[in-house]
Amino acid sequence: MVLRYVTPRYTPRTPMVCPISVSFQSCTIHGIVRDISAGGIFVYLRSKPPLHTNVDFSLRLQDGNVTGSGEVIRIEESTPSAAIGVVIKISRYNPKE
Repeated sequence: MVLRYVTPRYTPRTPMVCPISVSFQSCTIHGIVRDISAGGIFVYLRSKPPLHTNVDFSLRLQDGNVTGSGEVIRIEESTPSAAIGVVIKISRYNPKE
């Protein structure tokens, strides 16, 4: 018998690779987006914001920037020298500027 872990998704994820800036507590971290949905973003960063911190973000796309804010709801660390996976639950966003 195979047991599967099912993660509830309210909106489908879209794979995307683009630069992102995440700002919190007067600090800005640059990283890469792995995937995005209407409800959240999974990003890889070099350092981690504290869990449950409110952050502002800016995605740099070819045809403009998307800015917004949200809350860090999950952090995934694999090895000390690897990028850190961070999930941001989006609370608001502004379409391309």
